[in-house]
Amino acid sequence: MTPLQMVAPFLGAAALEVLTWYQLRDRLKQAKYKALLRSSGYWIVTTATIVISGFGALLLFSDRLNAAELFLAGAAFPVLFKKLIAAFVVKSPVKLGAAEGSPGVLYDYFSVAG
Repeated sequence: MTPLQMVAPFLGAAALEVLTWYQLRDRLKQAKYKALLRSSGYWIVTTATIVISGFGALLLFSDRLNAAELFLAGAAFPVLFKKLIAAFVVKSPVKLGAAEGSPGVLYDYFSVAG
Protein backbone atom coordinates (compact mmCIF):
# COMPACT_ATOMS: atom_id res chain seq x y z
CA MET A 1 0.00 0.00 0.00
CA THR A 2 1.33 3.42 -0.95
CA PRO A 3 1.33 6.44 1.38
CA LEU A 4 -1.25 8.08 -0.90
CA GLN A 5 -3.57 5.10 -0.45
CA MET A 6 -3.17 5.35 3.32
CA VAL A 7 -4.10 9.06 3.39
CA ALA A 8 -6.81 9.05 0.69
CA PRO A 9 -9.79 7.87 2.79
CA PHE A 10 -9.06 10.45 5.48
CA LEU A 11 -8.88 13.17 2.83
CA GLY A 12 -12.17 11.94 1.39
CA ALA A 13 -13.92 12.14 4.76
CA ALA A 14 -12.47 15.61 5.40
CA ALA A 15 -13.51 16.78 1.93
CA LEU A 16 -17.06 15.68 2.65
CA GLU A 17 -17.15 17.80 5.81
CA VAL A 18 -15.89 20.82 3.87
CA LEU A 19 -18.56 20.28 1.20
CA THR A 20 -21.22 19.94 3.89
CA TRP A 21 -20.29 23.34 5.32
CA TYR A 22 -20.22 24.87 1.86
CA GLN A 23 -23.69 23.50 1.17
CA LEU A 24 -25.05 24.87 4.46
CA ARG A 25 -23.54 28.33 4.11
CA ASP A 26 -26.78 29.93 2.86
CA ARG A 27 -29.25 27.97 5.00
CA LEU A 28 -27.84 28.73 8.42
CA LYS A 29 -28.19 32.11 10.06
CA GLN A 30 -24.82 33.67 10.60
CA ALA A 31 -25.06 33.64 14.43
CA LYS A 32 -25.89 29.93 14.50
CA TYR A 33 -23.13 29.15 12.03
CA LYS A 34 -20.61 31.03 14.14
CA ALA A 35 -21.83 29.34 17.34
CA LEU A 36 -21.41 25.89 15.83
CA LEU A 37 -18.00 26.74 14.41
CA ARG A 38 -16.86 27.78 17.89
CA SER A 39 -18.20 24.64 19.52
CA SER A 40 -15.34 22.39 20.60
CA GLY A 41 -17.75 19.47 20.86
CA TYR A 42 -18.68 19.78 17.21
CA TRP A 43 -15.04 19.72 16.14
CA ILE A 44 -14.34 16.71 18.35
CA VAL A 45 -17.22 14.81 16.74
CA THR A 46 -16.17 15.95 13.26
CA THR A 47 -12.57 14.90 13.80
CA ALA A 48 -13.64 11.55 15.25
CA THR A 49 -15.92 10.94 12.26
CA ILE A 50 -13.10 11.71 9.81
CA VAL A 51 -10.68 9.40 11.63
CA ILE A 52 -13.17 6.56 12.06
CA SER A 53 -14.30 6.87 8.43
CA GLY A 54 -10.73 6.78 7.17
CA PHE A 55 -9.85 3.73 9.21
CA GLY A 56 -13.11 2.02 8.23
CA ALA A 57 -12.39 2.50 4.55
CA LEU A 58 -8.83 1.26 5.00
CA LEU A 59 -9.91 -1.82 6.94
CA LEU A 60 -12.57 -2.81 4.43
CA PHE A 61 -11.06 -1.79 1.11
CA SER A 62 -7.31 -1.16 1.30
CA ASP A 63 -6.38 -4.45 -0.32
CA ARG A 64 -8.50 -3.98 -3.44
CA LEU A 65 -8.96 -0.23 -4.14
CA ASN A 66 -6.64 2.40 -5.54
CA ALA A 67 -6.14 5.84 -3.94
CA ALA A 68 -8.99 7.53 -5.83
CA GLU A 69 -11.42 4.78 -4.88
CA LEU A 70 -10.26 4.92 -1.25
CA PHE A 71 -10.87 8.68 -1.31
CA LEU A 72 -14.47 8.04 -2.38
CA ALA A 73 -14.91 5.25 0.18
CA GLY A 74 -13.65 7.60 2.90
CA ALA A 75 -16.19 10.22 1.80
CA ALA A 76 -18.99 7.65 1.75
CA PHE A 77 -18.51 6.46 5.33
CA PRO A 78 -19.60 9.67 7.09
CA VAL A 79 -22.61 10.05 4.78
CA LEU A 80 -23.82 6.55 5.56
CA PHE A 81 -23.12 6.99 9.26
CA LYS A 82 -24.91 10.37 9.51
CA LYS A 83 -27.92 9.15 7.55
CA LEU A 84 -28.18 6.02 9.66
CA ILE A 85 -28.05 7.96 12.90
CA ALA A 86 -30.38 10.70 11.62
CA ALA A 87 -32.94 8.12 10.56
CA PHE A 88 -33.29 6.80 14.09
CA VAL A 89 -32.47 9.73 16.36
CA VAL A 90 -33.46 13.11 14.92
CA LYS A 91 -37.21 13.55 15.06
CA SER A 92 -37.56 17.28 15.81
CA PRO A 93 -36.54 20.50 14.01
CA VAL A 94 -32.83 21.31 13.69
CA LYS A 95 -31.51 23.71 16.33
CA LEU A 96 -27.83 24.44 15.96
CA GLY A 97 -25.51 25.81 18.61
CA ALA A 98 -25.40 25.51 22.36
CA ALA A 99 -28.77 27.10 23.07
CA GLU A 100 -30.43 26.33 26.37
CA GLY A 101 -32.48 23.18 26.12
CA SER A 102 -30.57 22.01 23.07
CA PRO A 103 -29.91 18.26 23.05
CA GLY A 104 -26.23 18.92 22.36
CA VAL A 105 -23.55 18.86 19.75
CA LEU A 106 -24.14 15.24 18.71
CA TYR A 107 -27.74 16.09 17.92
CA ASP A 108 -26.59 19.13 15.94
CA TYR A 109 -23.99 17.14 14.02
CA PHE A 110 -26.35 14.38 12.93
CA SER A 111 -29.38 16.60 12.34
CA VAL A 112 -27.44 18.66 9.78
CA ALA A 113 -26.94 15.47 7.76
CA GLY A 114 -30.65 15.11 7.14
